Amino acid sequence: MRVTQPVGIVQMTNIAIIKYRTNNNQKFEIACYKNKAINWRNGVEKDLSEVLQVYEIFTNATKGDVASGKELLYCFQTNDKDQIIKTILEKGDLQVGDKEREAQLEHYYRDIVKFIQDKCIHATSGRQLTQQSIEYAISKVQFVVKTDKPVKLQALQCIKKLKESFFIKRAPMKVSISFIDEQRELVYQMLEELGLKDIVQQNNKFIVIIDPQLFRALSTKVTEKQFKSTLEVVEAAIKQQIDGIDNIAQVELEQRLEKLQISDSEESDEEQNQKSKQKGPKKNKQQKKQQLQQQQQIKKQVEEEEQNQIKQIQQQQKKDNAKDNLGKQFKCTQCLISFDTNQEFRQHYKTDWHLHNTKLKQSGKICLSYEEFLDYQIQQEMTK
Repeated sequence: MRVTQPVGIVQMTNIAIIKYRTNNNQKFEIACYKNKAINWRNGVEKDLSEVLQVYEIFTNATKGDVASGKELLYCFQTNDKDQIIKTILEKGDLQVGDKEREAQLEHYYRDIVKFIQDKCIHATSGRQLTQQSIEYAISKVQFVVKTDKPVKLQALQCIKKLKESFFIKRAPMKVSISFIDEQRELVYQMLEELGLKDIVQQNNKFIVIIDPQLFRALSTKVTEKQFKSTLEVVEAAIKQQIDGIDNIAQVELEQRLEKLQISDSEESDEEQNQKSKQKGPKKNKQQKKQQLQQQQQIKKQVEEEEQNQIKQIQQQQKKDNAKDNLGKQFKCTQCLISFDTNQEFRQHYKTDWHLHNTKLKQSGKICLSYEEFLDYQIQQEMTK
């Protein structure tokens, strides 16, 4: 058996067992390092020796039952162990601890927030959005982050949800389409058919500002055989200041629903103009005061909700710390292995490995590691 970790480290501890069930309902398992298995699936790690703890395919990794060559050939139609291990790594179910899962979710969440901040702007001001305002908006729409889907796909889905409740939109793109003199009119006509306006010509290039959703349609048109043109991205996301708004570096999001409630409570512009002519400027002052009061109430509600969220996060951190302290208590002093749950700890006490170490300790001998116990079992079978 080939060992793929430094000598002196207790094997089969701190592992992630990947389980794979074939069409024949046969179960196979491999023992991996937790972080390396995730890196393999993300395409970061490509060396199997760095991923696996033991270069073996098990039918039951906890008991050390190694799969025979006949079983592998019958289920996978091959004896190539590397190919079988890669299949299990890619398609198997990865068992990850709570801490690793939380770290992975946090990583995905941060990437989604960064993608939205880079690709979106405020719908009315055109300025860049703050990270805090995006996180607040995501919590309001109750978007759930998943680790089995790409970050870009989840970010686009999140943007659709945010558009329904907040003043947010995708930032426009600036692209250039190069052409030859003979096809100038043909390329210009193609851009007009896509509904593009404000087309600027610079030498043998058209500079256009487009919506990101039109980029794929434009690229397919440009790559057609009749066009001898090339498409280049000049600026992926245009974030600019719109005239008439104070020069603030960043702007907070505003909820559409809250603005709609205010607009519904107010009367139409024509009715306000008629009443203002009849009753004079006093009525306008009262309306402005009412609007200011409503805005202040909305701000207070937002602040209270943020404080409640902070309290919930602090309570959750206390619970997680308590769980971590409990997890440290489930440790077998004979086999020198720790467990996350009490159920796994009890199951370990029933294994042959633990029972054998108990007999050795009673007789005053040194306990065996899991690798040494496997070698001991092989020697016993050979002597029989």
